Amino acid sequence: MKRYLALYFAITLLLTTKTFAQGRERLKYYVGIGPTIDGNGGLLGVNVSNELSFGLANRLSVNPAFIYYQSIRYWDEGDKDDQDNSSGLFTNLTLKYDVLKTKRDFRISLAFGPSFQIGSENGYRGSVLRYDPFGDYYEDLYSVERYFRLGYTQQVAFDWRTKKETRSNSVLVSLSSFDGYWPWYLMATYRIGFRLK
Repeated sequence: MKRYLALYFAITLLLTTKTFAQGRERLKYYVGIGPTIDGNGGLLGVNVSNELSFGLANRLSVNPAFIYYQSIRYWDEGDKDDQDNSSGLFTNLTLKYDVLKTKRDFRISLAFGPSFQIGSENGYRGSVLRYDPFGDYYEDLYSVERYFRLGYTQQVAFDWRTKKETRSNSVLVSLSSFDGYWPWYLMATYRIGFRLK
């Protein structure tokens, strides 16, 4: 695991350094918010994202991002426990390619890359009967799992320019997978883009 993390951060550093050296390319910053589904636990939540986009070529860019996710509730409440919760901080590094680009700068892009998550998940796991001389009782059991794991993310982005040349709007649909489960998280994010360079 440590080798994968070291490789991940080395690639991130190499690509961002190489991109900064190419001062002629555009640099964009995206900030956004949107809904999230934790497919493993059946939880609905919200994500807040920050992303930098470094242009490598006409249609190709590298995009490091930080995303925070927090669950809110189950999509099917039923008899689920209100204390169930999941959250995470994701560090993504994607390579994005514009598969469609119009003269008015509307773009549809595909992106893929590694995703590292630091997070946790806790939930109700049932009750057990405890025997006591003063009276038997049921004790609720909860489990807490902490995550430090490397996975991958797949993304589809829709970008369009606003009336201001330096601003753009974007909708990003992201599928993040971990531990062989696809997709663990499904995120849809509305973003505002700012051209920095």
